[in-house]
Amino acid sequence: MNTMSLSHANTLISRAIEKAEELGVNVCIAVTDNGAHLKTFARMDNAFLGSVDVAVSKAKTSTLFPLPSGTFGELIREEKLTGMDLSNGGLIGFPGGLPITVDGVQIGAIGISGASAEQDNAIAEYAAAGVSL
Repeated sequence: MNTMSLSHANTLISRAIEKAEELGVNVCIAVTDNGAHLKTFARMDNAFLGSVDVAVSKAKTSTLFPLPSGTFGELIREEKLTGMDLSNGGLIGFPGGLPITVDGVQIGAIGISGASAEQDNAIAEYAAAGVSL
């Protein structure tokens, strides 16, 4: 497998919703394939409207630069890469985006937005950890 299947993308969405409900938060969840194209998306009831674009951008960031979106943000700040977040149609430099890999090959990413940065990241990690690809 070298790209995200719809079945696996839907599993990521389901697990993210499960964790968000456990935390008592409403989020937007975006899953991209290995080309950074949106594979599937969910907006939980009452999730912020502005979180739609942020979730998609977090997933896109973690697809194009295969590392967690929060780590991408740290790299931008540490290396003084001013404007890097404005490249590629807009990237996100805070936690909640996570690359999804199988056997060392990235097949896509997940992006979560709508709660605190720590909660977004925890939801992404939970979703990714439970998926057997």
